[in-house]
This record gives sequence, structure tokens and C-alpha cells, in this order.
Amino acid sequence: MPAYCTPDDLVSRYGEVELLQLASAEDGTLDTAVVQRGCDDAGDLVDGYIRRRYTLPLSATPALLVRMSAAIARHYLHLGGDRQPTEQVKAGYDQAVTFLKDVAATKADLGLDEVGGEPAQDSRGIVAGSGEARGVTTTDLADYRLGSFPGGRRA
Repeated sequence: MPAYCTPDDLVSRYGEVELLQLASAEDGTLDTAVVQRGCDDAGDLVDGYIRRRYTLPLSATPALLVRMSAAIARHYLHLGGDRQPTEQVKAGYDQAVTFLKDVAATKADLGLDEVGGEPAQDSRGIVAGSGEARGVTTTDLADYRLGSFPGGRRA
């Protein structure tokens, strides 16, 4: 599954200095492969919580999910060797996991429909329907005219 955050998201949120301390290449530049692995691992954890409510992969990634995923990835990057996450990093991770647990338990929402996408809108802001197309049959029309459609009578 694709990650919900990118190395650039982590740099913009937490700064290049912090990430260089956690994932430096031999030449002193940021090892984006290590940072990407943290993002991918965070995405796997997120998917584990949201897959029961949303069809994966999501067709849209809410900004909230990017933020939660970035906090998780940051925590993962702080683990290993002689490094330990600071209280601030751990608190961000705990907050993200708590939120994801709430999403899984339907106590919180990602702002997406249950199949994982934002409702489509046309240029006028009208929400377009989704789902399997169904044609109207002549039987449906006859039932409507006779008032024998679900609901029993015409409005």
C-alpha cells in the first residue's frame, strides 16, 4: 500500500535537521530511502486500523491522515540503536494511534465516505452519485404510474 506521508512531509513538519539526525546517508545528506521506509511502515499501521471501514487504497488522502501518519513515521525513525523517542515524539505517536483506534471503532471519522473516497462534485458544487448504475425499466415506470412503488404512493 502507498504511504500516506512522504519524506517531504516529514521535512516540512519536523525540519531537515531532525531528520538528518535520524537518517543521514554517508555523504551527510538525508537518506530518503530510510525516511520512506518509516513512511511506508506508518502507512501499514494506518491501514491496519482503517481497512475495516474504508476500501483501500483510499482514492483521496485527508490532511488529517497525512498528519497522523507523519507522527507515526517520526516515532518509528526515532527508534533503534541508542535512540529513544522524546516525550513529544511519543505523545504524537500515542495521539495518532488513539485517533486511529477511534476511527476503527467508529468513534471518529476521516471525512471520507465508507468506500474511501470523498464525494465527487461537479464544477457547480453538486455532489455526484456513486455506485453501480441502474437503468429505469418499463416495469419501474408502470409501477410508478400505478402507485405501487416502494412507499406506496406518489408524492
